[in-house]
Amino acid sequence: MDTSAYILSLADRCVKCGLCLPQCPTYELTANENESPRGRIALIQGWLSGQLSPSRVLTQHLDQCLLCRRCERVCPSQVAYGEIMDQSKVLLAEQTKTRFSFQSLIINSSLKLLLNKKSSNLLFSALRLLQKSGIFVLIKKSGLLKIIGLQHLISYLPDLDKPAKTKNFYPAETRTPERAEQVKVILGETRSGSGVQKIQGNVALFTGCLSQQLEPETINASIKLLNRLGYGVYVPEQQVCCGALHLHDGNKKQAVKFAKTNINIFNKQKNITAVVSLVNGCTSQLREYPQLQISESFTHKVKDIIEFLAEVEWPDDIQFKPLDKKIALQIPCSLQNNLRAENKLMALLQRIPGIKLSPDTVYNNCCGAAGSYFLRFPQLSGQLKNLALDKLKKSDPELIISSNLGCALQLKTGLTRDNSINVIHPISLLEQQLKSN
Repeated sequence: MDTSAYILSLADRCVKCGLCLPQCPTYELTANENESPRGRIALIQGWLSGQLSPSRVLTQHLDQCLLCRRCERVCPSQVAYGEIMDQSKVLLAEQTKTRFSFQSLIINSSLKLLLNKKSSNLLFSALRLLQKSGIFVLIKKSGLLKIIGLQHLISYLPDLDKPAKTKNFYPAETRTPERAEQVKVILGETRSGSGVQKIQGNVALFTGCLSQQLEPETINASIKLLNRLGYGVYVPEQQVCCGALHLHDGNKKQAVKFAKTNINIFNKQKNITAVVSLVNGCTSQLREYPQLQISESFTHKVKDIIEFLAEVEWPDDIQFKPLDKKIALQIPCSLQNNLRAENKLMALLQRIPGIKLSPDTVYNNCCGAAGSYFLRFPQLSGQLKNLALDKLKKSDPELIISSNLGCALQLKTGLTRDNSINVIHPISLLEQQLKSN
């Protein structure tokens, strides 16, 4: 079956019932049928059946989908909307020539630079130096960034800490309740005094493209928690981008290249119980590698850090300090609609005494970040960001919890004038509240 026929076979499951309409962020903002899931599927069917020609208008309607996949959760026909969109974008990219624009050149060049580990390391080292020297403030005020088209992208740049410098392996820790003595081992069982605790095994950590530069505390916190739970942690240095942004943009060739590299790297990690991903969006892409028609994969081993920590056994001696701050929770689309793991996030947070979550403090609609969407469609993205922050700020929180890097950056840009509210990853919060005992 060729690609067109395969897409149509998936699209034909849609009965156009309309249950997806109130779930769709772009339809909510525009009230345009072409900006709804069933509308986009109808456009794809018209194009692939020859009733419509590929056009700039058709491409824009498809591109303006956030791929939040909220529609999939309510679809009675179980339409694989995410796969339909990805496959269609790949085919559309092959059949059409993209018009040159200065904006797209800036965005694509910036993403290429950011998603390559070597070039991004150099870039962030320079940005870190500029921030510390104070020159960066002058550059912002000069208007130069606006002239060269980088003002919006740079607005998402947080104050940069030192990047996470990881080792290849972090041995698990065992603790004896009686003596609180830590002994580092790789595998087996350690006895000290009268207490016995088993090592649970080893995992490999998928950090994502930008976490080492933009969220080093989350990497360090994840390693510490996993070690405390009895897991040794491998952090393969050669891992690359998951390929999600490239696939969603129709660049299947690059997505497959990244996937094959990651599959090769992580399949070399022997005796691991799981590949643990720190970014919800990356977890989704790693799980869906088989859709790229690659024979080998590690999909069966992939767990999001939220899923993994919620499912494993926790030793009795691991306890958390009470949290005396008011919090709000933003649930990323990838965690909720792709992984269906929002309840596991809730369960993890409830381990911290003092945390109170109510419907008024939780936002589970799209925040508008959506990979590179915030760069390509800043107006729609900004509207969704404002809706999210309006809801999250109603409870007057001191902390907003978000488990996806892109979502966290999106929210932070809307809080630049409100320094009283911090955005934190749930794993960083858990580690922060961990009792040393």
